[in-house]
Amino acid sequence: MAERVTPNNVMTAEEVLKTEVILNQALIDILIKKEIITVEEMVEGIREIKKEHEAITNDWDSNMR
Repeated sequence: MAERVTPNNVMTAEEVLKTEVILNQALIDILIKKEIITVEEMVEGIREIKKEHEAITNDWDSNMR
């Protein structure tokens, strides 16, 4: 059965964001330690994702005008 939502078991947006950051960092550390990816590959992936997000944002902004 689903857990009932109460003020005591609801996470704030800040708590969710902190949890996401910690989870992502742990996964990155494991992937690099196991030599599945390099730091350089991770940085390049971040750059590519950032460009994609900027393109989407720019496209949306131009469609909203």
